[in-house]
Amino acid sequence: MKKGKEDRQGPGELAESIYFIVLPLLCIASLMRGCGARSAEITQSKQQTVSETVTEQQYGAGETGETPQETAEQQKEAGETTGQEAQAAGSAGQAAQSESVPQTPVRSEGERKNPYDPTKFSYVDETSDNITYQDENYESLQGIDVSDHQGEIDWKAVADAGYEFVFVRAGFRGYGDEGTLNEDTMAIEYMRDAEKAGLEVGAYFFSQAIDEEEAAEEARFAADIIKRSGVKMTLPLVYDPELAGGSAGRANNLSREQVCSNALAFKRAAEEELHCKVALYTNLFWENTYFDVETLDQFEIWYADYEPVPQTNYTFTWWQYTETGYVPGIKGEMDINLWIRRID
Repeated sequence: MKKGKEDRQGPGELAESIYFIVLPLLCIASLMRGCGARSAEITQSKQQTVSETVTEQQYGAGETGETPQETAEQQKEAGETTGQEAQAAGSAGQAAQSESVPQTPVRSEGERKNPYDPTKFSYVDETSDNITYQDENYESLQGIDVSDHQGEIDWKAVADAGYEFVFVRAGFRGYGDEGTLNEDTMAIEYMRDAEKAGLEVGAYFFSQAIDEEEAAEEARFAADIIKRSGVKMTLPLVYDPELAGGSAGRANNLSREQVCSNALAFKRAAEEELHCKVALYTNLFWENTYFDVETLDQFEIWYADYEPVPQTNYTFTWWQYTETGYVPGIKGEMDINLWIRRID
């Protein structure tokens, strides 16, 4: 039907009709542009996440290729200050510098390879974050490591929760220029109380030694603390060298040869003073960067790696598998360890 004069649209009505047609089209175009921008942001974010993941995997547990945090690290403890000097406390989760990375040592078939079946590692149960290991040759025990950062500890609660051993920080060397030796303020109390609660006790010393003389000095310092505790240690004294203090760390730029010499000097001095076993605290990065096979072969290894299965191809006795565990009787997050012990 043709419209009469009164039915035809005037200029205002025509403009209004066009407006209601064009407006939705403009809205749709705007939404499409917004979605495209959001898609680009998501793509960029995913690419960044993948890049970060690759970087983390390249350096191992918690390492970023730059100096700390800690991932730690990721460190076992945060830095402290005594007088003018920042003092060190840390864990092998601590990040490492990426400037000059020596080649990974080559291990022959006859050397001490990782003997554990990766399929035998599992969580204790469906509700636990604790990891266990067992096969026909080995059993495993849960344990912790502590320093005065943990504060007051209810050792009976720790033991009742099934933890059977502990490594106590005896002391540490500051990472500033002076490199002063410091006793952990809770070391003797922790060792005595843990022993009374029935835990097997070992100790570790956080090293910032720059030469053999300083490493031996650290061993004698730690031995004196252990002797004063009166505790009969059933686990080793552990040498724990780490990077610390960002670019200012006094021991951050040592060569592989010097690091190995320091470890052996600590071992000799500790054995002379305590007639005890001496172990070495390390992680994947340190094994590949700072320790040669000949040095590793002379120690039992306390290995730090926060992956579900240890990544090293080298043997170890203790595995520090998390720095974010929770233990009854201790406030805050904790390092938790697995002692894999051969069944006689």
